[in-house]
Amino acid sequence: MAEPCSQDACWVCLGESTPDEPLTYPCHCPRPVHAPCLARWQLHSAGSREETRCRFCDGELPDWKPVLTPSGEEVAIASPTMSVTFNGNVHHVTVRGGPGGYEAFIGDIRRIFGITAEHDMQLAFDCADPVSGHLVKLNGAGAYQAAVHCATISAAKRLRGWSRRRIALSQAAAAAAAAAANDQHALSPVDSPSTPPRSMGGSLGGSDSGGGAAGGLTSVCSLSATEAAFAADLASRQC
Repeated sequence: MAEPCSQDACWVCLGESTPDEPLTYPCHCPRPVHAPCLARWQLHSAGSREETRCRFCDGELPDWKPVLTPSGEEVAIASPTMSVTFNGNVHHVTVRGGPGGYEAFIGDIRRIFGITAEHDMQLAFDCADPVSGHLVKLNGAGAYQAAVHCATISAAKRLRGWSRRRIALSQAAAAAAAAAANDQHALSPVDSPSTPPRSMGGSLGGSDSGGGAAGGLTSVCSLSATEAAFAADLASRQC
């Protein structure tokens, strides 16, 4: 492995080493790279050899997913979905990665859309870059695991945003209730109203009522194809 030197620059972005993003040598190549830059390169190459092997020295590359995974418990409990489009029809499908995930996904969309085993399917995924949020287009069955990972990150971000909104609403309701109690305490017996003051509390409706699970919160944020993390366009052809 080569040692870094001052004139080295990331072969992806051409940037220099910084304390926040040091240059690394993940393979046998003499040129360094920022870990996030390489991870995004691998993501954009999902499903191809360059996702796991260096295009120059053919050395094995580290897994890109941990580099592009934000910290937080939302990632562990998020329930990713894909908005699947076929022949103008759209269905939202819950997906999972890992062993058996792709097979289960294919089985679900065949059942939903009535696509028989005699027809092959070509998949194209549109997803959000976990770091920049920019659109990433991935093609082929080999990109499924990368697409699910990005869907999980998007679902986790929606969960985090919704949790913050719930906390803000709860804090606002508590502050309003405290202010109403102080106003009531300050009133003299002569000035006391004949009817109790109107409740200042707040409530959340819809899917927030009940047990709270990640699936419910994710479904609230995935009501339309525009808001969904992914779109998988399927084209079937006769084998």
